[in-house]
Amino acid sequence: MNLRGGLTILLFVLADLDCAILRIVRENHSPCGCPAASLRQPRAIRLERNVTSSAVDERKNIGITTGRIFNGKPSKRGSWPWQVSLQLLHPKLGFIGHWCGGVLIEPTWVVTAAHCIHNELFNLPIGALWTVVVGEWELDSGGRGSARLPVERVILHERFNNYMHDIALMKLARPAPLSKVVRTICLPEPEEELGKGQCVTSGWGRYGPSQSLSTALLEASVPLLDLEKCTKAYGKSVPIRSGHLCAGHTDGSSGSCVGDSGGPLQCRRPDGVWQLAGVTSFGSGCARPGYPDVYTRIQYYVKWIRNIMNNDDDTLYL
Repeated sequence: MNLRGGLTILLFVLADLDCAILRIVRENHSPCGCPAASLRQPRAIRLERNVTSSAVDERKNIGITTGRIFNGKPSKRGSWPWQVSLQLLHPKLGFIGHWCGGVLIEPTWVVTAAHCIHNELFNLPIGALWTVVVGEWELDSGGRGSARLPVERVILHERFNNYMHDIALMKLARPAPLSKVVRTICLPEPEEELGKGQCVTSGWGRYGPSQSLSTALLEASVPLLDLEKCTKAYGKSVPIRSGHLCAGHTDGSSGSCVGDSGGPLQCRRPDGVWQLAGVTSFGSGCARPGYPDVYTRIQYYVKWIRNIMNNDDDTLYL
């Protein structure tokens, strides 16, 4: 191991201790961005990912995956305690179960992708049809610390249109029970510079293209890329704007795909705290060379998010 690698590991360990100190200082609270399982060596997992434009593509049998994790590694229980499962009760088809990922940003607020709620198959911004499952590691296991929470209200960005402004909020009917496996993630400041450090995407998906759906929460490390790389890749078919975030590998060497629509792209600050950089939006093909993945950039929308949460009014939304 070279000196630089050793220093990197040391910084991650110290960062984890910062999270531990935060928990001691705020002994009656769970600080955002600090998972209970943070005292672990972060793994650098080289993976490609396919994040499709719609969470419904696989259900339509058109040969495109739905932004599931492929060839990911099972996460450690409690590593991503802000990851949630959005489960749908379709008014005609009945209970469908896990439909998309989401991220707990406050005890009563979840952020996700708008295309999970409004897409080619349905437009269902109706709280009563959705359930948010927190604290889950293995899907539908009802594990210790998990909870099923009803949704009071769904708010799509008012300018959402297919690939643009792909963000939505869900107001929970009651607060999530914060614990070692249920925590909130920190939101970045609008002008804060995202570092080039460790970023991880997580979600429930497949270990490989021909394998069955994994019930365990999977994770994979991905690098942040300049927006120009996505502009060059998608510019002719999808306009890339400031509200997008570009990340992932581009050489297609591993042939694996990572992501879960609406789920988090979480990046680690130098102090060890995890913050939400993006939510999974779309991509082009499974590990297709030259095509990075596109997320909704949370920094671009953080003022919108806080405005909704701070001015919550039952009369404004469905």
